[in-house]
Amino acid sequence: MSKKTLNNNEIVVTGQYLGVVEEFLPDKQSTFVRDGQIYASKSGLLDIDHEKKKIKIKTNQEKKRKTVKVGDLVIGVILFLRQYSVGINFYTVNQKIHFNSHYFGNIHVSHISDRYVEKIQEAFQITDIIRARVTKLNYNEFDLSTSEKNLGVIYADCAICGTPLVQTGHNKLLCERCGNQETRKIASDYRKVDKPLKF
Repeated sequence: MSKKTLNNNEIVVTGQYLGVVEEFLPDKQSTFVRDGQIYASKSGLLDIDHEKKKIKIKTNQEKKRKTVKVGDLVIGVILFLRQYSVGINFYTVNQKIHFNSHYFGNIHVSHISDRYVEKIQEAFQITDIIRARVTKLNYNEFDLSTSEKNLGVIYADCAICGTPLVQTGHNKLLCERCGNQETRKIASDYRKVDKPLKF
Protein backbone atom coordinates (compact mmCIF):
# COMPACT_ATOMS: atom_id res chain seq x y z
CA MET A 1 0.00 0.00 0.00
CA SER A 2 1.14 3.55 -0.71
CA LYS A 3 2.35 5.49 2.34
CA LYS A 4 0.61 8.75 1.44
CA THR A 5 -0.80 11.16 4.00
CA LEU A 6 -4.34 10.16 4.95
CA ASN A 7 -7.24 12.42 5.86
CA ASN A 8 -9.96 12.09 8.47
CA ASN A 9 -13.00 10.07 7.26
CA GLU A 10 -11.03 8.68 4.33
CA ILE A 11 -11.91 5.11 3.33
CA VAL A 12 -9.15 2.63 4.19
CA VAL A 13 -8.88 -1.12 3.65
CA THR A 14 -7.43 -3.97 5.68
CA GLY A 15 -3.63 -3.90 5.69
CA GLN A 16 -3.36 -0.26 4.61
CA TYR A 17 -0.56 1.85 6.10
CA LEU A 18 -1.89 4.57 8.43
CA GLY A 19 1.10 6.15 10.15
CA VAL A 20 3.81 5.55 12.75
CA VAL A 21 3.66 5.11 16.51
CA GLU A 22 5.67 8.32 16.98
CA GLU A 23 2.70 10.20 15.48
CA PHE A 24 -0.35 8.33 16.78
CA LEU A 25 -1.54 6.00 19.52
CA PRO A 26 -2.96 2.98 17.64
CA ASP A 27 -6.36 1.48 18.45
CA LYS A 28 -6.09 -2.18 19.51
CA GLN A 29 -9.52 -3.06 18.06
CA SER A 30 -9.02 -1.73 14.52
CA THR A 31 -5.26 -1.37 13.89
CA PHE A 32 -2.04 -3.32 14.33
CA VAL A 33 1.61 -2.28 14.62
CA ARG A 34 4.57 -3.76 12.75
CA ASP A 35 8.10 -2.35 13.07
CA GLY A 36 6.73 0.87 14.53
CA GLN A 37 4.28 1.38 11.66
CA ILE A 38 0.49 1.37 12.09
CA TYR A 39 -1.76 -0.58 9.70
CA ALA A 40 -5.53 -1.05 9.44
CA SER A 41 -6.78 -4.43 10.71
CA LYS A 42 -10.21 -3.85 9.11
CA SER A 43 -11.81 -1.75 6.39
CA GLY A 44 -13.75 1.39 7.25
CA LEU A 45 -13.51 5.15 7.73
CA LEU A 46 -10.33 6.59 9.21
CA ASP A 47 -10.90 8.44 12.50
CA ILE A 48 -7.97 10.68 13.50
CA ASP A 49 -8.02 12.56 16.80
CA HIS A 50 -5.19 15.07 16.32
CA GLU A 51 -5.66 16.52 19.80
CA LYS A 52 -5.22 13.18 21.59
CA LYS A 53 -2.92 11.78 18.85
CA LYS A 54 -5.16 8.72 18.44
CA ILE A 55 -6.04 6.83 15.28
CA LYS A 56 -8.70 4.17 14.69
CA ILE A 57 -11.05 2.73 12.06
CA LYS A 58 -14.81 3.31 12.28
CA THR A 59 -17.14 0.66 10.84
CA ASN A 60 -20.84 -0.08 10.80
CA GLN A 61 -20.93 -2.94 13.29
CA GLU A 62 -23.30 -5.86 12.76
CA LYS A 63 -25.47 -4.94 15.74
CA LYS A 64 -26.03 -1.47 14.27
CA ARG A 65 -26.91 -2.70 10.80
CA LYS A 66 -30.46 -2.95 9.65
CA THR A 67 -31.54 -6.03 7.78
CA VAL A 68 -31.82 -5.44 4.04
CA LYS A 69 -35.51 -5.04 3.23
CA VAL A 70 -37.70 -5.03 0.13
CA GLY A 71 -37.71 -1.49 -1.23
CA ASP A 72 -34.18 -0.63 -0.09
CA LEU A 73 -31.81 1.05 -2.56
CA VAL A 74 -28.43 -0.63 -2.95
CA ILE A 75 -25.18 0.14 -4.79
CA GLY A 76 -22.90 -2.63 -6.00
CA VAL A 77 -20.65 -4.03 -8.70
CA ILE A 78 -21.61 -6.35 -11.56
CA LEU A 79 -19.83 -9.69 -10.97
CA PHE A 80 -21.04 -11.75 -13.92
CA LEU A 81 -23.50 -11.85 -16.80
CA ARG A 82 -25.76 -14.80 -17.58
CA GLN A 83 -28.16 -15.26 -20.48
CA TYR A 84 -31.18 -13.94 -18.59
CA SER A 85 -29.76 -12.29 -15.47
CA VAL A 86 -26.77 -10.55 -13.89
CA GLY A 87 -25.15 -11.12 -10.51
CA ILE A 88 -23.91 -8.28 -8.34
CA ASN A 89 -22.14 -7.79 -5.02
CA PHE A 90 -23.55 -4.83 -3.13
CA TYR A 91 -22.15 -3.19 -0.03
CA THR A 92 -24.08 0.08 0.19
CA VAL A 93 -27.67 0.00 1.49
CA ASN A 94 -29.72 3.22 1.55
CA GLN A 95 -26.52 5.27 1.14
CA LYS A 96 -24.80 3.58 4.10
CA ILE A 97 -21.66 1.57 3.41
CA HIS A 98 -21.51 -1.82 5.16
CA PHE A 99 -17.78 -2.34 5.58
CA ASN A 100 -16.26 -5.81 5.99
CA SER A 101 -19.38 -7.35 4.47
CA HIS A 102 -21.28 -7.61 1.24
CA TYR A 103 -24.52 -9.01 -0.09
CA PHE A 104 -25.34 -10.81 -3.32
CA GLY A 105 -28.18 -9.96 -5.67
CA ASN A 106 -29.62 -10.96 -9.05
CA ILE A 107 -31.32 -8.82 -11.68
CA HIS A 108 -33.49 -10.73 -14.15
CA VAL A 109 -33.57 -9.37 -17.70
CA SER A 110 -37.27 -8.50 -17.28
CA HIS A 111 -36.41 -6.19 -14.35
CA ILE A 112 -33.57 -4.27 -15.98
CA SER A 113 -35.66 -1.62 -17.71
CA ASP A 114 -39.23 -0.59 -18.43
CA ARG A 115 -38.26 -1.03 -22.08
CA TYR A 116 -37.54 -4.36 -23.78
CA VAL A 117 -33.93 -5.53 -23.33
CA GLU A 118 -32.87 -8.07 -25.93
CA LYS A 119 -29.33 -8.73 -24.69
CA ILE A 120 -28.00 -8.39 -21.15
CA GLN A 121 -24.73 -7.01 -22.58
CA GLU A 122 -26.60 -3.99 -23.94
CA ALA A 123 -27.52 -2.96 -20.38
CA PHE A 124 -24.62 -4.03 -18.16
CA GLN A 125 -20.99 -5.11 -18.26
CA ILE A 126 -18.80 -6.74 -15.61
CA THR A 127 -17.30 -4.15 -13.17
CA ASP A 128 -20.09 -1.61 -13.81
CA ILE A 129 -21.22 0.10 -10.60
CA ILE A 130 -25.01 0.21 -10.38
CA ARG A 131 -27.86 1.35 -8.17
CA ALA A 132 -30.81 -1.05 -7.80
CA ARG A 133 -33.90 -1.61 -5.68
CA VAL A 134 -34.50 -4.76 -3.61
CA THR A 135 -37.69 -6.49 -4.77
CA LYS A 136 -37.51 -9.88 -3.06
CA LEU A 137 -35.49 -11.92 -0.57
CA ASN A 138 -34.67 -15.30 -2.09
CA TYR A 139 -32.91 -17.48 0.52
CA ASN A 140 -29.58 -15.69 1.15
CA GLU A 141 -29.74 -13.75 -2.12
CA PHE A 142 -31.78 -10.73 -3.15
CA ASP A 143 -33.81 -10.10 -6.29
CA LEU A 144 -33.14 -6.59 -7.59
CA SER A 145 -34.60 -4.21 -10.18
CA THR A 146 -33.18 -1.27 -12.15
CA SER A 147 -36.32 -0.40 -14.11
CA GLU A 148 -36.83 3.01 -12.48
CA LYS A 149 -35.31 6.18 -14.00
CA ASN A 150 -32.87 6.77 -11.13
CA LEU A 151 -31.66 3.16 -11.17
CA GLY A 152 -29.07 1.47 -13.33
CA VAL A 153 -25.41 2.13 -14.10
CA ILE A 154 -23.89 5.06 -12.20
CA TYR A 155 -20.27 4.44 -13.22
CA ALA A 156 -18.73 2.44 -16.09
CA ASP A 157 -15.29 2.01 -17.64
CA CYS A 158 -14.43 1.43 -21.29
CA ALA A 159 -14.28 -2.28 -22.15
CA ILE A 160 -11.25 -1.64 -24.38
CA CYS A 161 -8.95 0.73 -22.48
CA GLY A 162 -10.53 1.09 -19.02
CA THR A 163 -11.13 4.85 -19.23
CA PRO A 164 -14.31 6.13 -17.51
CA LEU A 165 -17.13 6.42 -20.06
CA VAL A 166 -19.05 9.66 -20.60
CA GLN A 167 -22.75 9.79 -21.44
CA THR A 168 -23.62 11.03 -24.94
CA GLY A 169 -27.33 10.21 -25.11
CA HIS A 170 -30.08 7.98 -23.77
CA ASN A 171 -28.27 4.84 -22.57
CA LYS A 172 -25.29 5.71 -24.81
CA LEU A 173 -21.71 6.03 -23.57
CA LEU A 174 -18.46 7.09 -25.23
CA CYS A 175 -14.79 6.63 -24.40
CA GLU A 176 -13.10 9.94 -25.10
CA ARG A 177 -9.71 8.25 -25.14
CA CYS A 178 -10.15 5.50 -27.73
CA GLY A 179 -13.52 6.41 -29.28
CA ASN A 180 -15.24 3.17 -28.25
CA GLN A 181 -19.04 3.46 -28.01
CA GLU A 182 -21.11 1.32 -25.63
CA THR A 183 -24.68 1.07 -24.37
CA ARG A 184 -25.95 0.66 -20.81
CA LYS A 185 -29.13 0.98 -18.75
CA ILE A 186 -27.99 4.31 -17.30
CA ALA A 187 -29.27 5.90 -14.09
CA SER A 188 -30.44 9.51 -14.34
CA ASP A 189 -27.45 10.69 -12.25
CA TYR A 190 -24.73 8.77 -14.10
CA ARG A 191 -21.27 9.86 -12.82
CA LYS A 192 -22.85 12.53 -10.62
CA VAL A 193 -22.86 10.47 -7.42
CA ASP A 194 -20.73 12.21 -4.77
CA LYS A 195 -20.48 9.19 -2.44
CA PRO A 196 -17.38 6.92 -2.52
CA LEU A 197 -18.03 4.22 -5.13
CA LYS A 198 -14.77 2.28 -5.02
CA PHE A 199 -12.75 1.11 -2.04
